[in-house]
Amino acid sequence: MTSRELLEKAVHRSAIIHQPHALKAYLSAQFLAAHLGQPEALWQQTAKLIAKDGLQVSTVLTDSVEHIAFSDVRRHRILARGIYPAAYQAISQWHAEYGFHDIFEFYIAKAANKPEYLSHNVTILLALNEVYSALPPEWVPAFLNRVTEFVTATFPNEENRECCEVITTGQPATLEDVLHSCLLQPGFFGHNLITLAWIIRCKTSLSDAQYNTMMGNLNLQAVSPLEDPDDELDLKLWNSCTTHNDPDGFIEQIRALVFDSCFNLHQNTLADALCFLQQQYPEHTTELIRVAKYHTIKCAEMSSSK
Repeated sequence: MTSRELLEKAVHRSAIIHQPHALKAYLSAQFLAAHLGQPEALWQQTAKLIAKDGLQVSTVLTDSVEHIAFSDVRRHRILARGIYPAAYQAISQWHAEYGFHDIFEFYIAKAANKPEYLSHNVTILLALNEVYSALPPEWVPAFLNRVTEFVTATFPNEENRECCEVITTGQPATLEDVLHSCLLQPGFFGHNLITLAWIIRCKTSLSDAQYNTMMGNLNLQAVSPLEDPDDELDLKLWNSCTTHNDPDGFIEQIRALVFDSCFNLHQNTLADALCFLQQQYPEHTTELIRVAKYHTIKCAEMSSSK
């Protein structure tokens, strides 16, 4: 399998739970290849993980929907209310008239001001923005279908062009504070660390106010009780994963997280986040190894129990 074939698979995978993760996983595989090598094996493993997480869509749905020109106001109402299949045409027309950056700017303002458990509203949107420039033109229509599905699932009942009202936001927090909080409470499948990595990686795509708000929200999430008690750390396992200061074991543990099982697409996205954070903050390598080790064991346990 090639990188291009993996991207094509990701573009044609839609969500079966809530939001589509395939394109974020594709980007994570691209980033991981620089750390792990073995690109063909990495593409294959990522394709298997994507297949477990999403539903294959073999056609461009916009092509099957009658083309009716919508006004800007009508488009936003269709998308906010999740009116299908008109929503596919709404995003397609928005893109044709204003470009993808306009779509991204509209929704990233909402994502910054509306904290969401696991922060998929932030990380998937940032990933969609990153992958857009890598798409061959012929795959853009299918990509816009995935964008449509994401925004209608993630930002319902938000019709106004103005940024939505702030629901709850954390206080300003330093990067070191946020990193410390996320290492103490990585969240379900390390989502706090995944979110931190994507916010830092894509800082140039955000305004200063958006960046600061997102960091404050993430810190609040990391120090607050988890919304789902099932997402709490297995403390016995977590405590057993304490490691000695062995930076040389980092890549070996990341490779184990990615390849030792095929259970959850976040094996890939978490591994990428840990590699990114280790490169930025090598003084926290031991703590990052602990997170990777914990989830490697959890994935093996869950895979064997199925």
